[in-house]
Amino acid sequence: MKNLYLILCLLLSFDSFSQNKEFNGTIFKNSPYVETVRKLMNTYSTNDIKKINNAYKEVSEDNLFFRDALNNMDEKNPLGKKMNLKKEMENMSKIFNTHEIINIKELGYPDHLDYKKGDDLVISWWQFTWKNRSSGNEAPIHLMIGHFFNKKNKMTSETYYFNPSTLPK
Repeated sequence: MKNLYLILCLLLSFDSFSQNKEFNGTIFKNSPYVETVRKLMNTYSTNDIKKINNAYKEVSEDNLFFRDALNNMDEKNPLGKKMNLKKEMENMSKIFNTHEIINIKELGYPDHLDYKKGDDLVISWWQFTWKNRSSGNEAPIHLMIGHFFNKKNKMTSETYYFNPSTLPK
């Protein structure tokens, strides 16, 4: 009986650890989408809402939406409520009224996930150094951003993780 139990446990263990890998797409270190994201993110260094807004319009669908995954979520929207480009630029304008970006640094390199099914995704990590316009204080803030692209090579959405409470006082 003990031998039968031991054999059964070994078979179950073997079965548990012999899961097949399933191909879900390809990850690229560099691609046209990665270059689009780099160019777009570096537009923020202008501190010019019109230029940033136009940069988004050049690379995106008309129904582009944003999700602020840390500050604009609820039970129905765990990744953040959707905002259109106009609302996102209004939010950024409020920040640019009191702060300016003095440096943007890409951390590591973006990953372009070319999914077998569904839209492509570029995940990137950034350090924006902000300056408070009144006090002159500076502070770096880390961002993680995901940009989705459709089969027509247009950006469809941006999800970001940004904590405005860490802006310099």
